[in-house]
Amino acid sequence: MGLLSRLSKAQRQQIFGRFVLSWMPTLSYVMVAVSFFWLLALPHQDYSKRTYVSENALLPGSANVQFNWDDNLAAEAFRDTVQRIASLPSIERAQALEQQFAAIGLKSATQNYTLNTSTESLHGVNTYAVFYAPRSDGTEALVLSASWLSRDKTTNTNAISILLSLGKTFKRGSHFSKDIIFVVSDGEAEGLQAWLKAYHGNEESTYERHEEPLRVRSGAIQAALNLDFAGTGDYNALGIFFEGVNGQLPNLDMINTINLISMGIAPVELTLHDELVPYTDNMTKNYLNSLRKMLYQMKYQAVGTPTGNHGLYLKYKIDAITLYGIDRPGWHSHRFNLFRVGALLESTVRSLNNLLEHLHQSFFFYLLSDVRRYTSIGLYMPPVIILGVSFIFQALSLWGLSGDLPLELESIAEGDKTVPVALPYSRRSRNFKVASTTMGMAIVTGAATFHLLTTEFGLVGETPMLKLVASVGVCSMLVLSAVSTAHVRAQIIKSASNAQTTRAIHSDSKGGSTNSDKSHVVADQELTPAADWIMLKTLILALSALIVTTLSALNFSLAVSMGVLIVLPYMAFRPSRWTVVSIVEALILLAISPPGLMMVASWWYAKDPSEVLSWVLREYEILGTWLLPTACFIYWPLNLAAVIMVLLPVS
Repeated sequence: MGLLSRLSKAQRQQIFGRFVLSWMPTLSYVMVAVSFFWLLALPHQDYSKRTYVSENALLPGSANVQFNWDDNLAAEAFRDTVQRIASLPSIERAQALEQQFAAIGLKSATQNYTLNTSTESLHGVNTYAVFYAPRSDGTEALVLSASWLSRDKTTNTNAISILLSLGKTFKRGSHFSKDIIFVVSDGEAEGLQAWLKAYHGNEESTYERHEEPLRVRSGAIQAALNLDFAGTGDYNALGIFFEGVNGQLPNLDMINTINLISMGIAPVELTLHDELVPYTDNMTKNYLNSLRKMLYQMKYQAVGTPTGNHGLYLKYKIDAITLYGIDRPGWHSHRFNLFRVGALLESTVRSLNNLLEHLHQSFFFYLLSDVRRYTSIGLYMPPVIILGVSFIFQALSLWGLSGDLPLELESIAEGDKTVPVALPYSRRSRNFKVASTTMGMAIVTGAATFHLLTTEFGLVGETPMLKLVASVGVCSMLVLSAVSTAHVRAQIIKSASNAQTTRAIHSDSKGGSTNSDKSHVVADQELTPAADWIMLKTLILALSALIVTTLSALNFSLAVSMGVLIVLPYMAFRPSRWTVVSIVEALILLAISPPGLMMVASWWYAKDPSEVLSWVLREYEILGTWLLPTACFIYWPLNLAAVIMVLLPVS
């Protein structure tokens, strides 16, 4: 009886294990639904908190500003000068601006830089000046910067004018404990990138990059404000851009300080980015507005491109934001001119001047649903972890069921009874050769695509789009070769299994086998290896879980975007006995592949696909964004493996 009880217990354990494995897929879909609803609930007012200043030393808005109407008139005069020199060549424009800084008593200089990428050659001249604080030992500094080119693709006239006027204002002050650096960069992001590299001693002098060393320096930069005030008119509101390279964020106190000052000493309307939303008492509309603002932030973070030149400071652990002047004729708020902007900037600089150490009290990881409401990492991180666990549950279910066998594998005799044995382990082989080979080839193909796109071979008619077309051709060959090889292998296994069955029937018809032999024959027939598509899908799901959860700690928005995009297709799709179904699944997977998403983006933004590809390449080569490497080394290999998986034979 002891043997029978042990066998019965093993049988019950196997039944329970089967039950758990069979319900894991349902549980994984429930977890996906929970993750989605959790993410959608984050913008709701009940799940966010009101922002507050954590760093007591900032004392925002407590100091009386010195920026007066004379300084405003000076800013308007500088505006005329900026308009006059804006059309000059880069070197002449930079020298003229250097003279303006020198005329107000600041030590100024220029910096030349050259950057050669695979798509273009960039050259420009930066201008910078330093106000050495009378009470400073030169070890710490703050930066006020502006680019000649606004995000509106027009001249950043008012921003440069207010920089010159603030330099004149600060020159009269004796209360600063940190030096103030003024930087006017050429081009877009590449100009400030060159200046920051040279300031931190990382300048290069190669064919691809050349940054001239700086002749005027100060101390370690504690914080920075980047200004973007295009045109020469007034503004309706002040937009705050804060996303940096690869989803980096400044300390939340940078935004909180501007928030308090805008409600007190320099009242202006604040908003996130450049979107103005009218206030409403309707809860549904407020939720949708908050959701749209949060999605805007997640979009910018997922792409990895900074929303302004402030993002370049974050690479050097310098907290920075961009202040953008929004001009919307007909908007209900009161318009403000450079006088209000100057007062706000001076008060902000005075607050940052109070810092005794680097900003560290407030959050570095957050989502903003409004300029005055935030969601902390403790609330928005669980849904992406739940999403990753749902991948794991699906993979475990496939792994367990792929090796499961009927309970009655063999029988043993106990007296005059025959007892079925439930084996405590799986005897069905799991062949990972096809899965690992397919995934390895997909990764190699992705790496080759990355190398092809980022390398200039000097061929006639060479373009990034032509390289991408060649990469798509290589990927197509990989899919065809892998699928055809798998189908041939399945036919060979099927033929061998049929031959084995025929031999067993022939042997039985001759009566030349015992009961023991029959049981072994039956067992051998049930030891057919698990289907290749099951092993490949298990590997895809496991890698997806690893990537989504790991990436969430580095770039939450990119991890969420990737997880939401692939979770349902990767979990639900599998080979079908109907060829049409498999082809439809493959087409859907191709639609969410990098080339497919590029086509969708080009349609959405009304751009040519070659422009979108060139932009992605440019951001990687200049700023080092992760979008291109992530797509080539991680996302595309998984997508290729999934396409191959749905086209494999069912068994």
